[in-house]
Amino acid sequence: MTVQVSLLDFPWVLDYILATRFNCSLRQIRHAVCSIVLTLRTILSAAVELGLLVSQDADIDGSLSAKPFIDNMIHVISECLKNFPLCLDSEFFHCFLEPLPSHLRFLCGNFHPLTHMQFEDSSKQKAFEAQTKAITQALSELPSQCSNLELYMSSQEPVLKQIQLIKEHLRAPLWMLMHDFRSLQGEEKLLVEDVRQAVRATAELQARETGELPKWPQVLGDTLLLLLPLWKLSALAVAKGQESLTHFVAGPPLGANLGAQRLLRRLIEVLLSEKADFMDIALWFAAEPSSAALLTSGEAVRFLLPEAANDDEFVGFRQEGLLRTQENLSYLQGHLLRLPKQLRVHVSSYWRKAVEEVHLYLQLYLRVIEAFLEVQKEVHSFVQNQLFIEVLLGLPLLTWLSTDGLSLRQGLRA
Repeated sequence: MTVQVSLLDFPWVLDYILATRFNCSLRQIRHAVCSIVLTLRTILSAAVELGLLVSQDADIDGSLSAKPFIDNMIHVISECLKNFPLCLDSEFFHCFLEPLPSHLRFLCGNFHPLTHMQFEDSSKQKAFEAQTKAITQALSELPSQCSNLELYMSSQEPVLKQIQLIKEHLRAPLWMLMHDFRSLQGEEKLLVEDVRQAVRATAELQARETGELPKWPQVLGDTLLLLLPLWKLSALAVAKGQESLTHFVAGPPLGANLGAQRLLRRLIEVLLSEKADFMDIALWFAAEPSSAALLTSGEAVRFLLPEAANDDEFVGFRQEGLLRTQENLSYLQGHLLRLPKQLRVHVSSYWRKAVEEVHLYLQLYLRVIEAFLEVQKEVHSFVQNQLFIEVLLGLPLLTWLSTDGLSLRQGLRA
């Protein structure tokens, strides 16, 4: 059986898989860790109560000087209890166990001054003594608990190293891929900013001609971002081979005829042309919308995307984006055709930069897809060989654009 795991969920799922596979062997270690954690939580809870008692009675002897000691205890225990993995490994134990003796000395050093405090109120003094007694008892138990954990770790060192090996082998390519995702997100933000600039520059240029701030540049900007899924699919088609795509759409269930195949190739050429003029692209789409419907069909999207890829943005374009694009283009067509020749030249230069940024974005998008396919293959092979299970890594949604164009409108008003 193959388990499909989203890339963004994989680090957690890997810990779950490792825990299922190894936790039986690590039972004694887990119990020893749990004992230490419960003891630290007991100290933390009592220290918090001491802090409340001190803050409620500022007149007691040494109350102002006692607060930093309590805060120190709370801080160091909170640090000890952070970032526990679901499946324990040798790296965690070295990070957790080795500092414990120094943490214990730090706790004792900060706790000792608190034992000399006295409350005038007998009820508060009684509550204070109860909490200090709990801390004293817990601190006395920690050394033997640490020794037990160290003993169990020594006996299970091979298992812990095996778990560490698996995590380290898979961590590096996944971290690199996450870095690529962040770079792609940054490139998308640059693209949005270039579109905003084109919208503002175009609106200001025509406002000088007519005396009014026109609305159509904003619609043109929204349309460019709406078409981004088509740009992505066109880039994927070139990477996979346009002949392969043409052969696929010609067969069942799509059965595209020669005219539809020709328009599909033309669509990809128009979108990826190095000297693309977005106003020409918009006018071409207004005349030939059928090729966009074919390229974003469910069958074509599944053919072009990696296995187990999130196709939400393409489904959204097919169901809503294509209709919105056609409505926008119907509105834009008249405005674009009526532009004076000289004004058209200036406007085209603004939008050419935005299209160039789209092409830069697509280059990074293809690199991310390629890197994902490599990581998907490596994860599948390594997990199958090491853990004897099937894992299929799923590609998450690779767009962060606002679907309603709100970000563009805010940028235009700014």
